[in-house]
Amino acid sequence: MLSSFAVPVEPEDKEKELLALARLVTYARDSAKTLNVEGVQYCLELALASLLKEAEDCGSQRAHLTNELLTRPSL
Repeated sequence: MLSSFAVPVEPEDKEKELLALARLVTYARDSAKTLNVEGVQYCLELALASLLKEAEDCGSQRAHLTNELLTRPSL
């Protein structure tokens, strides 16, 4: 049986991790759009919005700017 464990994360590290995940999800969302898989793209947009909300809740000024950059329509 697998057991899970939680590693304590400092608030500054949590913000960095959330923004890193947001960049990853943005890349995946753009790839989904290129592949024309709308359902996947939609789910990734929801995930991205959730990640950015969490980062903003951490009090991140960068998250607000990152939100504007990452949520722009992909090309």
